Amino acid sequence: MKCCGVLLAVLFLASCASTTTNRAGLSLMSASAYESVVDRWTDRIEEYNGLSNTVTIQGTLLNPEMALAQLDQNARVYQWDQSTYDNEKRALENRLATETQVFVSFYSPERKWDDLYKSKTLWKIFLDVNGQRYEGKSTKVKLLTPEIQSLYHYHTSFATPYLITFPVSATAVNGQPARLTFTGAIGSATLNFGPK
Repeated sequence: MKCCGVLLAVLFLASCASTTTNRAGLSLMSASAYESVVDRWTDRIEEYNGLSNTVTIQGTLLNPEMALAQLDQNARVYQWDQSTYDNEKRALENRLATETQVFVSFYSPERKWDDLYKSKTLWKIFLDVNGQRYEGKSTKVKLLTPEIQSLYHYHTSFATPYLITFPVSATAVNGQPARLTFTGAIGSATLNFGPK
């Protein structure tokens, strides 16, 4: 009987650790649970030319699971009330119905190679999912490093943050293995996303 009590206490504490309540009374995913979701949908690659690093890329696929976890993270960090949360969730669902985004932390020791935001970039970026290939459009994320790190703990001030948008519904990508490819004259790098 004592063993059952201990087991129930452990299960209760584990469930408490995965959710938290903000000041407005919203029940949200905890910070540690959020980081677990980020880790599940993140991949990293370092490419070298001989002994020299050409690029280091780390990215997170913002599929519905990841995007909804991020909604909870923002609600917790910025202390949203129920109305703000509901409005942000509606906007998120509308975006997920039409496009897929990937956050990328991009580093190259050659600053001129870090040009994903330019219209004449050195790179082509593709998302392959369900046997289809989609070309992405990159925009620089214009937030302070601590703001970005509250969403993507692996990002550093040495890398450039980008959001890459693809013309495919995130719901079509959900649960499917996806491959993000950067390719150009400098080289090629691929991130693989799938449940871990």
